[in-house]
Amino acid sequence: PLTAFIMCNVAGVRDGLTVLDPYAGSCSILLAAAMMAPRCTTVGVEIAHDGRVNREDIRRDFTTRNLTLPQALIQGDCTDDLIRPIARDAIGNQPFDLIITDPPYGIRESTNYNAMTPIDEICTMLSHDLEANAPLLQAGGKLVVLLPVRGEETIHQVLPRQELLERAGLELDQMMEQPLNYGLSRWLVSFQCRHP
Repeated sequence: PLTAFIMCNVAGVRDGLTVLDPYAGSCSILLAAAMMAPRCTTVGVEIAHDGRVNREDIRRDFTTRNLTLPQALIQGDCTDDLIRPIARDAIGNQPFDLIITDPPYGIRESTNYNAMTPIDEICTMLSHDLEANAPLLQAGGKLVVLLPVRGEETIHQVLPRQELLERAGLELDQMMEQPLNYGLSRWLVSFQCRHP
């Protein structure tokens, strides 16, 4: 979809960079990254099993378009401290240059899976990995994410608290709104990674 290309463009995807989508789904963001920069390295993490997200179909989609396959398509929960090292291992145990994702807002919240929103989950994982001296995102790298804003909410109510952003080593870079209807919009938000 067009949104995936816009997200990759805002992130600055280019050849030689590493890209992680921690909520990969059907891998449309990784596909867009591979189309824009054929020599970037992509990795996807998706909690859904193959019956719901068919990883072989995803690989076939890349192959039929003559695109570089993702370095890894990991089945697991990106919030699991045991899964993120697998993603890093796929690129030589290094932090990623870019994290680009469109999290599944509403799905996890409706199941009481977790009290945190996906953007808070991402910031929490980044801060945990920083504290463990195994950063997931390279200093100078970017996190680009879509955030839904409903009804009377404002984007500032949806963004992570400043303290959480600081612990994650993130600084707000830019925000762009896409109104969807009278009561809902999506914001494309990018953060710069500023950890030492």
